[in-house]
Amino acid sequence: MNRHHDPTSSLSPEGMQLFLAGLSGLPEEEVRKAKSLYIRNAISEYKAMEASLQAFGCVQALFAVIPLFWPFIYAQRKMVAAQRTLFRERIHNALDVWRDDLRGESFDLPHDF
Repeated sequence: MNRHHDPTSSLSPEGMQLFLAGLSGLPEEEVRKAKSLYIRNAISEYKAMEASLQAFGCVQALFAVIPLFWPFIYAQRKMVAAQRTLFRERIHNALDVWRDDLRGESFDLPHDF
């Protein structure tokens, strides 16, 4: 079965609960490392999404010369902005919830955070 993976779903409350359930019984240091990796992977997925969206923006520019496509381009840009916001907020929420567990660890957050 080939399913499309939504990167933000792993950062949803349900996704995070499933992740945490899989950590039960592990030593505290292993849980901390797993949470750190979880956040790092989410940031990597965000950066990959950004790169893909930038490439898509170049394609949109080609269609922007035809006024017929303007409403569609506008709608796409609004949807893309909403996805970016959702992804950033979920990463921030995970960092806030796990702040004590991550003990002030620093992450390579993109400049738009």
